[in-house]
Amino acid sequence: MDADKKQERKKRLEALTRQGILGAAVGLLTRNGVQGLTMDRVAAEAGVAKGTLYVYFENKEKILEAAIDASFEPLVRECSALLDGDLAPDRKLEGFSLCHLRFFDEHRDLIRVLLFNRERSHSGKSRYTDIRYWTFVKRMAGVLDEGIGQGLFSPFDSMKVAVMFIEASIGVIMQRIHDGISGHVEKAARQITEIFMEGLRRKK
Repeated sequence: MDADKKQERKKRLEALTRQGILGAAVGLLTRNGVQGLTMDRVAAEAGVAKGTLYVYFENKEKILEAAIDASFEPLVRECSALLDGDLAPDRKLEGFSLCHLRFFDEHRDLIRVLLFNRERSHSGKSRYTDIRYWTFVKRMAGVLDEGIGQGLFSPFDSMKVAVMFIEASIGVIMQRIHDGISGHVEKAARQITEIFMEGLRRKK
């Protein structure tokens, strides 16, 4: 029993240490950009020995990857809860856009840094190779199929329209970041949904 308790405490401590490292990395990214993210700075920011970093992460790139994943985890949880909820399909569409707009509005400094780094590095990585992106496309397609089944939407290729809807939301987010627009996210989400709904809703 004592051994089990010690093992459990060890796991909790490791989780807290890893969380602290990732929090430090996100803070450095937001303030100093990717170029300012070094193993030495992350260790100092997290208050751990540099050697401790290598217990959890092989190199700077692994920390960067994990920090980005950790940053987007709240958005993933919120969107998942929304899509799993009991709202009508059209309300889920608006809620999905609102989740993204609100998240990116609140984390615009970090997002700007990540976008700038991707442009500078000419990275081949993109959302189109990200499994999370396609997971949400499939889940959004399920929402659209639900709306079709309820007679709310006209029949269409739900996967294609799901991509179009998600890309529309991302496009508005990028435009807002580029133009320095903030606030009024509810209005922006409503506009995206209304434009789509005019084309999706059955004609009477």
